[in-house]
Amino acid sequence: MSRKRTHKNKGIKLIKKSNQLIESRYKFDIWETRVFLSVLSNIRKSDEDFTVYRIWYKDVIKTFGLKSGQSYEYLRTAARGLMRKVFYVSDDVDGHKRETEYHIIRTVNYLAEGEKGGDNQEYLDITIDPEMKPLLLQLGQKYTAYDLRNVIKLGAYHVRIYELLKQYQTIGHRKLEIDAIKTMLEITTEYPLFGNFFQKVIKPSIKAINKHTDLTITKLEKLKTGRKVTALYFEFHQKSGSELKLARGEGIQQQLPLAPKDQGGLAPKSESERDRLFSLFHETVVKQFGVTPSTFLELLRNHTESQVHQAIRVTRRANFNQEIKTTVSRFFVTALKKGYTDVKEEALKKKEKQEKNADLARQKESIENEREASINNKIREIVAADPELTEKVITKAKKQEHVRIIISEKEKGLGRSLNIEDYRKDPLLRALVKENIIEHNKAAFKAIFEKYDAKLSELEESWSKG
Repeated sequence: MSRKRTHKNKGIKLIKKSNQLIESRYKFDIWETRVFLSVLSNIRKSDEDFTVYRIWYKDVIKTFGLKSGQSYEYLRTAARGLMRKVFYVSDDVDGHKRETEYHIIRTVNYLAEGEKGGDNQEYLDITIDPEMKPLLLQLGQKYTAYDLRNVIKLGAYHVRIYELLKQYQTIGHRKLEIDAIKTMLEITTEYPLFGNFFQKVIKPSIKAINKHTDLTITKLEKLKTGRKVTALYFEFHQKSGSELKLARGEGIQQQLPLAPKDQGGLAPKSESERDRLFSLFHETVVKQFGVTPSTFLELLRNHTESQVHQAIRVTRRANFNQEIKTTVSRFFVTALKKGYTDVKEEALKKKEKQEKNADLARQKESIENEREASINNKIREIVAADPELTEKVITKAKKQEHVRIIISEKEKGLGRSLNIEDYRKDPLLRALVKENIIEHNKAAFKAIFEKYDAKLSELEESWSKG
């Protein structure tokens, strides 16, 4: 018999997992994650045994803020996927690492393909394997709990990183080995380069956690062994109540204060600037919204033109949608002071950010092209000073196994030995020669690399802030 859980605790849906489960090895996609979290949110503290958990498609859509146009097939496919998934939980036994496989779902009942049952049939009935009890029911002291609302806007990887940090919330910091993270997420072969792993997994996770959850990551250190990054050190704390409300977008308007980069410059202080803005917005703010002239003039001491424009747009939309509970004038004043935003404002900011990022990407490409041209010019200077250098470099490069293989394949294809012109015309061979010239003349290229690395670093910094 399935049951529908009722909540009398201000919307809290508690997720509880043993720490062993959080650190276990497994990989879910986003829909599998949503279904599993939905099941966990229905487990009660008083439960001694698992029961049948009914997961309604419409509830998943509502809980995770998804578009209702998404098909029930996503839910059914996710359930099928979970039937095939296992958790690999590690233990140290007599100095040796051992893993236990836990099958997650014992049975799942869903609407058969091709059946049209309407909303009243779009659900799953799921039973959890009883062997999972120590990881989800009989938790003792070593477990982590959090509100489902903290992760509803996170991706599958983001949820895992959040849980690993949430586990250490009372401590406020945690060191995680790179290899351990990859093992837990089952991505040991997907991102061999740290840079890709950081950009695709860690950086987006930090952004999502800071934006949507009850945690704020304040510091991240890349810890190295030699020259290789082998671990990450996180510092974080729990958000305050008001910060958490903003993160969840609670209330009619999301009261998000504008960051300095969005303010269009410093707040106007001169009387002439205040007079200009007063004249510009007088018709709308004073005559239409009913804000008194003295109040509006005072507000203009510390607010910019772009901020006033935003407050006007937000006020107009709120008034049109009948969302204003006080007066229009009071709503506008509060909107301007607190930097109210809404869905359309965020869409506008997103578009502006995309345009800025596209411009920055073009600048990056221009810098990289400029650096390449400088490197090529330097190579020409070096070769002109030593006409035999190219042959010397080729001779030395042939001693490298991978270069010998490439040259052998090229010569086999041509049916003859390669000459200098072949190395100039073939992109791969030319790159090999170029790489070896740079390698054996590092000092000559040092200034070029430092100059353009500095430019790219500066650009990357402005990109991240944007």
